[in-house]
Amino acid sequence: MSVFKENDIRGLFPKEWDKELAFLIGNYLPEIFQIDKIVIGRDGRESSIEILEYLNLGLATAGVDVTEIGIVDTPAVYFAIENYNFDLGIMITASHNPAGYNGLKITGNTSNPIDIISGIEALEKLVILNKNNLKITVSKDNIKFLDIKSEYVKYLGTFHVKGQKLKAVFDCSNGSGGKFIDSILSNFSGEIIVINSEIDGNFPNHGPNPVLKENLKQIQEVITENKADIGFVFDGDADRVVMIDGSGEIISPDLITAILGLYYFKYQPQSFEGNNTVLVDIRSSNSIREYLTGLGAEVELCPAGHGKIKKIMRDKKALFAGELSGHYYFMESFYSDSAWLSIFRVLSVLSEETKTLLELKNEILQYHFSGEISFQIEDKEGAINRLLNQFNDALINNLDGYRFDYSDWWFIIRKSGTEPLIRLVVEAKSEEILNQRIHQLTEIITKDII
Repeated sequence: MSVFKENDIRGLFPKEWDKELAFLIGNYLPEIFQIDKIVIGRDGRESSIEILEYLNLGLATAGVDVTEIGIVDTPAVYFAIENYNFDLGIMITASHNPAGYNGLKITGNTSNPIDIISGIEALEKLVILNKNNLKITVSKDNIKFLDIKSEYVKYLGTFHVKGQKLKAVFDCSNGSGGKFIDSILSNFSGEIIVINSEIDGNFPNHGPNPVLKENLKQIQEVITENKADIGFVFDGDADRVVMIDGSGEIISPDLITAILGLYYFKYQPQSFEGNNTVLVDIRSSNSIREYLTGLGAEVELCPAGHGKIKKIMRDKKALFAGELSGHYYFMESFYSDSAWLSIFRVLSVLSEETKTLLELKNEILQYHFSGEISFQIEDKEGAINRLLNQFNDALINNLDGYRFDYSDWWFIIRKSGTEPLIRLVVEAKSEEILNQRIHQLTEIITKDII
């Protein structure tokens, strides 16, 4: 399987890609993009150091001025591109993938994402074409370091964090979200508990994927023991966040999209008047779309994946967007995803609301929702075709994978863009129908698995 994915470059390091490929990527990027200066951040994985070295050498060989900003969260790279006028930015990270993986998220100027269409496929072709012409130099004359901490923290401080009465737990997952957390939260007037802020690319306390239940057990225990109001769990590069309520229950990430709507349409509508478009991931509960519409939003369904979402946001001038994976995107943050801005907005809503998070959840959610269920199977196309044949009487939408709608239930099936998985989401008007349909769909999907 190629490491050149739909939205980034990612794979096991050094098994599926290595330092030589990192050099070639740096060396041939300028042939695709007209760039003179580039900014590079990295996460805390041990392999990120080697990748950075050889990526820098490739870029320097091509005559590009390279600026390193050290270990940062991915949104800090978007900030650096905008704030310091870089032509391109790269974040060295495998995001939510386990230790052993690594990758590159590439972003153009004005924080436009580089995906398979806008450059990754062309880069792959160039690298493959020239892989036998590898000539690594040792010059680092074009490389310098920039400390962005004070400017980045100052920028995040402009989003007016509220939450005076709240006790919040922050789990950095030993990822790069721990780098600046003390400074970012220095003006927070509520009570703060921070865990796993020590950056360690081996992720010793739990994995960096916050949508996996096994990675949330620690924060659930801390919330319960300390009687906290809410908890936040970052992924490995802190561009997304999953939230836990005061009872220790996981809040489905699509629900947070609805709560963000309270901030923009109930508590701060005068600041964003005229910008009513909100993008909602097609995998999200119908409850989210209905609730946002009731607040005054013009809701449009969108595909998953940051590359597609950011482009649609710019085209639509959308106010914000929410994804079932825990990515939230904001017009006011370069049309990019930001875990920090998501947290600040939710805290502001909860400090204004008379209702608890649990009460808001019960008010918003009107259906029974499965969340995302993953299957590891070889014949993905065969499984999808079986579903298309079995449910051909549904209203079918192929915006992203295939969504099948019926009067009292719906489901969506899609292939993962980063892992060898097929993913299923089901929603129904009753728990009984939900469980029946999950069982039925699972049997069809796994039919040929021994």
